[in-house]
Amino acid sequence: MKPALRMAIVGFGTAGEARLSAYRPIAGADVVAVVETSPQRRERVRALDPEVRVHASLDELWDATPVDAVDICTPPAYHGELARLALAAGRHVICEKPVAFSTEDALDLVAHARRGGALLYPAHNYGFSPMMRVLADAVARGRVGSPMSGTFEIQRDTHARGVAGWLPDWRRDPALAGGGIMMDHGTHCVYMATRLFAAVPAKVTASARWAGGDPSGGVDEAIDVRLDFPTGDCTIGLSWVAARRTNRYELSGPQGTASVRDGVAELTGAGGPTREALASPTGTPHTGTGSPACSPTSPGSCRPVRAGSAR
Repeated sequence: MKPALRMAIVGFGTAGEARLSAYRPIAGADVVAVVETSPQRRERVRALDPEVRVHASLDELWDATPVDAVDICTPPAYHGELARLALAAGRHVICEKPVAFSTEDALDLVAHARRGGALLYPAHNYGFSPMMRVLADAVARGRVGSPMSGTFEIQRDTHARGVAGWLPDWRRDPALAGGGIMMDHGTHCVYMATRLFAAVPAKVTASARWAGGDPSGGVDEAIDVRLDFPTGDCTIGLSWVAARRTNRYELSGPQGTASVRDGVAELTGAGGPTREALASPTGTPHTGTGSPACSPTSPGSCRPVRAGSAR
């Protein structure tokens, strides 16, 4: 049996704390360290797992604790620098989305990974979700046929709050978040669309609502995006200022339509209509909103889904 991969979580906010719990049942991975700048959050690590070593920087980690890979869970502004440092040190990298703010930066990170022979993997968790599985399987099994149109809507009455120990409203700070709801939720929608349509959009149009009405200094708190693909289009509607929380993902083709609305999947077309309430592999209701998308305790559940083949 291969030894467990020695993991370090970098950034211990909401995502980092969730990762610590998620890694525990995985036989092939062992979280041996956490890197966190906030003293309050470092104490939180010690309270949750006294055996995990806690460090204030990557340099401190490299000097004190042998690790094979890092899982970067910081706000987006730090992703690129931390990933480069880890790749340069020969460590594999899992990184929260977005990995980079520009194509140039993303390609630079890929080059760093290739030079060092390390893996660089974006944490695109919606790609593993029951919601995505419904849409991808509907394409692969011929229930809807080749996608002609898609609609993704994620509506919130505010942004997701971070932990109290470190700037809980960082998502509204463009210096840390790199943008607003498009950078936060929109990243998921774009990679889902490119997978389902199996193409890169030929044209992108967007219209945004800016916090305080200031596009130069604020963040986008609502946005409508259209991605035009060779075979059809996908519209994305996102908001932090909606009246209520709701989600809708819909994909239509010549044979029918597949949709997931607030955790309920419906398919019409070839094979007849079906309706199903989705649950995550952990057994809890799944809404496709960033709750755990795969379960390490459910063998085989943590695998990406693509439109090209049924899973």
